[in-house]
Amino acid sequence: MKISPLFAPCAVLLVIAYNQTFAGTSDNIISTANAGKAEQISQLSETCHQAWLEMDWTLGESEMPASQHPAFNQGIMRICQARAELFFEGYELSPFIEADSQAQVFPIVFTSDVDEIKAHIRQNLPKLRLI
Repeated sequence: MKISPLFAPCAVLLVIAYNQTFAGTSDNIISTANAGKAEQISQLSETCHQAWLEMDWTLGESEMPASQHPAFNQGIMRICQARAELFFEGYELSPFIEADSQAQVFPIVFTSDVDEIKAHIRQNLPKLRLI
C-alpha cells in the first residue's frame, strides 16, 4: 500500500507527458491538410487558366488576343482561383471557365480581389447543401 501514494502522481505525469507529446500532432495534420488543399487549388486554378488560354478569346473589334492583354490575363487567373476555391468549398460549379461564358466573365475580370470575385460568383450559385 505504500506504492499507492507514488502511483497517482506518476500516472498524472505520464498522462501529461502523453498529451504534450501528441498535442502538436493534430496541428501538424491540419496544417499539412491545408497545405495540400492550397496546392490542389493552385494546380486546379493553373489548369483552368491553361484551358482558358486554349479558347483563344479576343477583345473588341481589334481582335487582340485576350491572353496578350496583361490585365485581362491576370483577371482570368484570379477568376480561375476563385472558381477553384469555391469548388473546394463544395459549391456546385465547374472550376473551369466555359467557352460561352464571356458575358459572366467580362464584368468581373478586372476585379482585383479574389474574395470579391467569389462573392459575385456566389450570387448566382445555388446555396450549399449540408451533407
